[in-house]
Amino acid sequence: MQKYLPFLFLVATLVSLAIYPAISPTFGMIALLLSLALSTYAIYTKHTGTEYARAKLLKEVGVMVFTLVIILFLGGLAAMLANYQVGMRWGEAAGLVSALATSFAVGYLVRKGMMRLKG
Repeated sequence: MQKYLPFLFLVATLVSLAIYPAISPTFGMIALLLSLALSTYAIYTKHTGTEYARAKLLKEVGVMVFTLVIILFLGGLAAMLANYQVGMRWGEAAGLVSALATSFAVGYLVRKGMMRLKG
């Protein structure tokens, strides 16, 4: 259940976008912070009891936060450009889709880069 909680908040955000658009940013921030907390906890439990646990924890959480900052910046930029091109009527949906696509692309590229550094 813990694994699917951020996904459920994303679905709630999408549903609220259609029903009550003013609450969508709140759901989005809750999902983002919850994902960050769950990821940090998973990293902590993975490295507990290992050699150089503090350094490994700091490295992985730092990369995760750095990736999140890049995703937020590029996702917001992509959403803004998509909103400008599409117009006010479809701008929110196009902005959300482009921000999600940007976040998955940046996450994939960072993961590939970290695998190269690691191996």
